[in-house]
Amino acid sequence: MRGRIFVLLFLGWAVSGAVSDAADVFIGTTRSGYEKIPLMIVPFQGENSVAEQVLLAETVLQADLERSQFFTIVARGKVASSLGPTGAPDAAMISNAGTAGVQVVAWARLVPRGDDWVLESYAYETAKGEQVVAVRMVGDQKSIRMMAHRFADKLVSHFTGEPGIAQTKIAYISDISGRKEVYLMDYDGANEMRITADRNIVVSPRWSFDAGQISYTSYREGNPDIYFLDLSSGRRQRMISFPGLNLSAAWSPKGDRVAFATTKDGNAEIYTMKPDGTDLKRITFNTADDLSPSWSPTGRQIAFTSDRGGNPQVYVMDADGSNVHRLTFNGDYNTSASWSPKGDWIAYACRNEEKRLKICIDSSDGQQSVRLTESGPWDDEAPSWALNGRDLTFTSNRTGKNQIYAIHADGTGLVRLTSNGASNTAPAWSPR
Repeated sequence: MRGRIFVLLFLGWAVSGAVSDAADVFIGTTRSGYEKIPLMIVPFQGENSVAEQVLLAETVLQADLERSQFFTIVARGKVASSLGPTGAPDAAMISNAGTAGVQVVAWARLVPRGDDWVLESYAYETAKGEQVVAVRMVGDQKSIRMMAHRFADKLVSHFTGEPGIAQTKIAYISDISGRKEVYLMDYDGANEMRITADRNIVVSPRWSFDAGQISYTSYREGNPDIYFLDLSSGRRQRMISFPGLNLSAAWSPKGDRVAFATTKDGNAEIYTMKPDGTDLKRITFNTADDLSPSWSPTGRQIAFTSDRGGNPQVYVMDADGSNVHRLTFNGDYNTSASWSPKGDWIAYACRNEEKRLKICIDSSDGQQSVRLTESGPWDDEAPSWALNGRDLTFTSNRTGKNQIYAIHADGTGLVRLTSNGASNTAPAWSPR
């Protein structure tokens, strides 16, 4: 009976989006070891008739670069202005910027051409006095934000060698239509878009390894089955439909296996299979409930939730189910593990002394444990990592209804991503 209650409570939280633990301790390792790069954005250029769109592109770029944690935006007033005939910074301005301590100067021009918009974007390294980045992008008017995101990611990649996250997406569950459905949004909360119309209970969206598909559990046919939705074609396929609960399908990093939980054996157990549904293998064998698999970035291990010790805790096992060991020991309730793409941390929802859920992070070797989100009379849950391993998204009811937030992995930079008046839960950050 204890196991059945755990599964039902798990599903209840997934359906309702309730959230709840963690004290005020933050990690500093994510930002140590480098200094922020002083960068100045020269006013973007464009015809007077498109001034609003030009300002949008510039504003989005600045927000992306500030969010990246790699750049300090230098006010333009600190550098003597000197622009060429096209509005681009000339050699004198780039030299003046370098003298003022600016290392990078960024600039772009937005031009409408028929039904298309062209964003020509450039970056200059002041120490060299030369252009080091040039990106020309074409899209419709709705693509202006995404073109600015792409420019931001190019700058992050060029100057740091790390992947930018500005072009990534977040999948989540929202009831804004009156029913819970799967939605997508940009990493900064813009461009919300519904991608399912199941008109029933929908939970647990997860991304495929290549961001081409979304898996989710839906009651559309009566039983909680797992569906795969191809984002390019819109084709939906019911992949896992065992009697009982079928939850949390997670692709391996190489895309060769999918792990999921099912109660077809009575209690919840974790299975893996090939993405086409063949080669089904059961990898947990326990009278307790085993749920929420999350692959390590190497694909060699899986973190999961189990109440085999009496209460829900996070465990780690090899991908074949061997070498099971318990990861979390602080508190009496830890669940919903998410393995960092860098492999160094595992995030999860942890219950604190006030019986509220917060976001915690443990090192994957179990040697460090950190409570990430602050104490307060609200619940934070369902963490998911960005591909850079420096940012997470999660659900919180700190403002009343459940909403989706993002935070840096050192506990700073909390931002709210959804504000549409609906209940928004279960975020999953795309892997690219």
